[in-house]
Amino acid sequence: MTIIINLKDKLSHLTHRQACKLLGPQGEKLIRQGGKYDIDLSEQVILKKDFFQLNLNDAVVTIRLDPEKNQRLNFQCNVCATACDHLGAAFSLILEEKLSLGLAAPPPEKIPIESLTDEELVKQAIEERMARAGKERMQVKSINGHELWTDYTVSNYASGKTYRVALRGWERGE
Repeated sequence: MTIIINLKDKLSHLTHRQACKLLGPQGEKLIRQGGKYDIDLSEQVILKKDFFQLNLNDAVVTIRLDPEKNQRLNFQCNVCATACDHLGAAFSLILEEKLSLGLAAPPPEKIPIESLTDEELVKQAIEERMARAGKERMQVKSINGHELWTDYTVSNYASGKTYRVALRGWERGE
């Protein structure tokens, strides 16, 4: 079975970490510097299913899928021979403007938290955490491995963020 991937599919799944890796050792710095460009999507960007182009006036960045390299991203700047701020600008734009570029769906409408009761607010928070726990890889470590009712650290593999959870009883609020 052959799966056909187009450029929009590839870009819609692109993460910050992947973009940095594509740009090399200076990737994070280039994306940060590239984010400083003021870009008008309607005037400076062309995005088709197999072609992305960003016109920065002093440079033009093109991104395509390379069929020779197992559908990997092929990107180039018409001015620079190596990874540059122009490429950083393109990847920064793609990462920051996925919704505007049509690479992501808008988030579902949420009821304003001001209108929720305390019980509804707690229920919503628990549902959100359960959904994240089902989708994201996390590591849970006990602060004291000999006690059940202790503090735990939860680390998210993707973001690297860690937070503390305190277990004090079987029921919520104990």
